[in-house]
Amino acid sequence: MERRVLSISAARFADSLGGGMAYFTLPILIGAIAHSSMPVDTLSGIVISTWGLLATIFQPVAGKVIERKAHPKWFLFSSLFLTAILVMLYTRVRSVEELVVLRALLGIVESFLMVSSLTLLMHFAGRKKGESFGIYNTFTDLGFSASPVLAGTLIAMGIDVVFYISALLVLVSAIAVAIFVEDAGDVSVRGRSGGILDLGKETIPVLLSLSAAVALMSSIVPLENSFMERLSITPFEFGLSFTLYLTTRTVFNTFAGRITDRKGAKRVYFLSSILLSFTALLFLVRSFPVFLAVRFVQGFVVALVYTSSAVYVAERSGLSYAMSMSVLSSVITAGLTLGPLVAGFLSGYLGFEIAYILFSAMVATPIFYEMLKEGTKKKGGYQPLNW
Repeated sequence: MERRVLSISAARFADSLGGGMAYFTLPILIGAIAHSSMPVDTLSGIVISTWGLLATIFQPVAGKVIERKAHPKWFLFSSLFLTAILVMLYTRVRSVEELVVLRALLGIVESFLMVSSLTLLMHFAGRKKGESFGIYNTFTDLGFSASPVLAGTLIAMGIDVVFYISALLVLVSAIAVAIFVEDAGDVSVRGRSGGILDLGKETIPVLLSLSAAVALMSSIVPLENSFMERLSITPFEFGLSFTLYLTTRTVFNTFAGRITDRKGAKRVYFLSSILLSFTALLFLVRSFPVFLAVRFVQGFVVALVYTSSAVYVAERSGLSYAMSMSVLSSVITAGLTLGPLVAGFLSGYLGFEIAYILFSAMVATPIFYEMLKEGTKKKGGYQPLNW
């Protein structure tokens, strides 16, 4: 198991490093080609969210296709190869309209990339699904964490150089998959074939809560100016808080997976999501030391949230790994897409406090509802948790 999981995770590292470099360079590209009265920040939001919208829509489609055709390794290799070509095409873009089309194509192609990689991971994980997902997240976070620094270094040589190197790294990931990653063959090895409408009802509260959790975490960087004003801090200090969060999450990912395997995905997700909801309310405290402490704690908590939710959905959805992972990934990209938009609107028109009170409630409410339902159900269905 471990060698197979490490092979998939190592390929993911190269992909996340290359993809992250391209992502962090996008605003600079947009500023260079934009010829519109619309603010560059608004254009950046539209371009970046285009990927999330298409990825959210197409991931269940990708799950169904992979489930029917099997052989997810082929889909992973093909999607990585196409992604490398599309990233290289960034160097040929001459207008924002062309960039929107390119981002839309990337959203569709990378839908198959994300679903096929997670399908392979769950197929080979065996009983150590939590630990396997933790290892996978660690490699992903390492690549994404290093990408801004590498992109910032290379951009001095020209913006096209960043995109060429990014494409090369994604291509290396594709080659690594072809050589080192085994195929899973029949991905319907457990559960039944079906679509989103066949999703087990007990997973719905977790998916709703997870989407809100992702939206909460993705809203922080877009509201950087609001945080700096409230806390009277500099961009460097805000960046320090982000680095602290990401470093803590990266270090804790594998350990979070082991906790999930030992304690059970359901219990771990319920407790960690409630704790994450509480940390969102602490954003209302106007203190930079408190903010730093919150970001440190969130690194641990989010690692638990992401890992336990993946294992829970894989085990409880009643669907194949391909379909269950497509639903999970679609929920995550929906949160990534909606979080900045919702936070920006609420903070701009109703106030900063409203945004995080709402996010806190959205994360915790489905879980409290599920706990209440379990506590009142005497026979059949769910069994009360042994808290």
